[in-house]
Amino acid sequence: MGRSYYVEEAVEKYFYKRIQQQQKGFITGLIIGQSSAQREFVLLAAQTPHKEDQREGNTVKPALSKLDEIDEDWVSSHASQVSRMLPGGLLVLGVFLITSPELSKDSQNALRKLIFAVEKSSMKNRLWSFDDNDVCDRAALHICSATKKITCRTFDVKDPKSTAKPADWKYQSSTLSWLTIDCNVRLDLTVPRLSAASSYQEQQKCTRAGLAKWAKEIDDVTLIFNGRVKDIDGDLLDEHVRSRPKITVSSNSICVGLKYMF
Repeated sequence: MGRSYYVEEAVEKYFYKRIQQQQKGFITGLIIGQSSAQREFVLLAAQTPHKEDQREGNTVKPALSKLDEIDEDWVSSHASQVSRMLPGGLLVLGVFLITSPELSKDSQNALRKLIFAVEKSSMKNRLWSFDDNDVCDRAALHICSATKKITCRTFDVKDPKSTAKPADWKYQSSTLSWLTIDCNVRLDLTVPRLSAASSYQEQQKCTRAGLAKWAKEIDDVTLIFNGRVKDIDGDLLDEHVRSRPKITVSSNSICVGLKYMF
């Protein structure tokens, strides 16, 4: 049984608008939402922006006409920037590709390349490693601009040889309810073996090593909501509790605040 994607109605309208604006060729972009062990919730879609050399003044040059013209580095760079701006709890769930009918037959290969290019790029900046509870499937969504047919498949990004698995893509009109918790993260990091004469690469390596240690400490903290440790699989708030929760974060070596969207 494949994964299920529950999609906000606004995303359907976004795709429809993109299709109306498309003359020919293809459009790439990102699928953004929240992942869980049982299902995925898709809240937004974001088209890959045009590069400067694709613009002439205030207009965009004609669309690229072949899927092998997709700039994987540009799509990956866009995904990296978007990921950094997302609040906690939201992530890039996959990529979408809108094509004209004549390009549809090559869409799956193109989407597979994009999925793994985006994942490879994100791994460079990721401080946390996958664990057994993390969902490693990413969505590859294809839309035919003429028929409006939608095909959704997933790839396991932990397995470079993984094959496409079918997935359900379900639009829903009801608005999802999100509980947002806002806190601050205080970072006091000492980076060892770093001098003014160090090269940029050495500075990056040492800084990343220090951040990786800090990330591990974050991973080991205990979060207490209203004085109680919550079951990892339980609801954050009891139904009868309407007040905002008081959050305590404790650790042997650090005290931080986190921002998550549940």
